[in-house]
Amino acid sequence: MASWVRVFCAAAAVLFLLAVGGCATVGAPAVMAARFDPAEAAYVLAPGKAHVRGQAFVRQNNGKLLRATGTDVFLIPRTAYADERIAALYGERRQLRTGARLPDSDPLYDHYMRKTIASSGGSFDFDGVADGDYYVVAMIHLPAESVFLQFPILEQVTVKGGKSVKLVMRGY
Repeated sequence: MASWVRVFCAAAAVLFLLAVGGCATVGAPAVMAARFDPAEAAYVLAPGKAHVRGQAFVRQNNGKLLRATGTDVFLIPRTAYADERIAALYGERRQLRTGARLPDSDPLYDHYMRKTIASSGGSFDFDGVADGDYYVVAMIHLPAESVFLQFPILEQVTVKGGKSVKLVMRGY
């Protein structure tokens, strides 16, 4: 396998792990002050009336859209722990920081998020969502001839009064 393909494979794996709470392998690790509190995140597992639905894509410089086609989309409850992890990964501009490194996430953290698969058009839908503040992280597929590459994009959403929310995730 060509060395550039190995580099892209490694980069895609790192970005995926960053999106769902793993650690990257470059840079100094961030110091996490917050601890994961399952009680603070429990609302993500509670039954609700709302849908969080939308489309996830980025536009390339040539105008072509790259969509979250058949890739994972995560609904993560906003907690002190999630806020700190997201801030370390994305910063204030909400764009993934290259080389960000975090300690491994609490094993329960992954249990307190929901996951769906985006359609061929990049659409996603979480049903039965309870009121609360959430992060939505969608994986965008990058075209490559011999490997499967993805990177995460992020949006925040608030569900209130059982009302559904529609998102357009553009990655910027």
